[in-house]
Amino acid sequence: MSAELQNAGLPEKKKGGGLIIALLSLGLVGAGGYAFYQSNEAKKNEEAILEKRDQVVKELEALQKDYDEAVTVSKQNADELADAKARIAQYIDSLKNMKADINVLFKYRDQVNVLKKERNRLLAINDSLRKYNVKVTQERDSTASALNVRTSQLDSVSQKARELSQVIDEGSILSLKSLTANGVKEKSGGRYVEKERSGATDKIKVCYTVGVNRIAPVGNRTFYVQVVSPNGITLGDNETVTVGDKTINYSAVKRFLYERNPVDVCEYISSVTKKYEGGTYQVYVFDDQLRELGKIDLSLR
Repeated sequence: MSAELQNAGLPEKKKGGGLIIALLSLGLVGAGGYAFYQSNEAKKNEEAILEKRDQVVKELEALQKDYDEAVTVSKQNADELADAKARIAQYIDSLKNMKADINVLFKYRDQVNVLKKERNRLLAINDSLRKYNVKVTQERDSTASALNVRTSQLDSVSQKARELSQVIDEGSILSLKSLTANGVKEKSGGRYVEKERSGATDKIKVCYTVGVNRIAPVGNRTFYVQVVSPNGITLGDNETVTVGDKTINYSAVKRFLYERNPVDVCEYISSVTKKYEGGTYQVYVFDDQLRELGKIDLSLR
């Protein structure tokens, strides 16, 4: 009886063991499926993080490009722009080498926002400095243009002043109203008698009258008489005077005070040899600037 009961319980035990095995199998399948699910989710999360990382890298590269364009357009605050660009390059390198960590990515995302604000600040400074530089350049060019115009006007005024001064100088030159030259012989009592023969002549008398010039300044003047013999010898004093690049040998010199009145002058020129040869004598009168004021020829037989 007991053996029958024992035999009767065997199927029940077999049924219970099969159920446990089935449950364990289901558990293993479920665990494997869950692990597979978790693996897929982790992979998806990693891909999502890497995708966001790439987006952050692109944003950083866009910031770099903004700095490059700013430096190309204007050299203002170039050092600050270069420093900011270098920091961005470091962030890009770090991001490309980072592991898929969402917390680290969030930190970089926050840093990108900080860099964007700094970018806006630096570019605003750059633009402000560029505009200021353009304004300064325009003002400088305007000032230079006005200065050139002013200089041109002054040059024109100076040129006109020089021309006017030259006209006044030329207009203020004293001139001769008359010029005469004669051979003379001195008589007793200091009288002179005109002679036409060289053998009877012991001096040449040169007389001239300085005319009135109302714009000529009052003051001391010096005039020179030059008498040149037929053989080219300067008679009389035969001294040399130089003014500027002009030089003459003179026979006599006359110093007088010009007061805007006529001045009469006569000079008696002696021969070096005390004798005069026949021929034509050339007579000149020069002012204190050695300008030739008059010329006359004297012929002695």
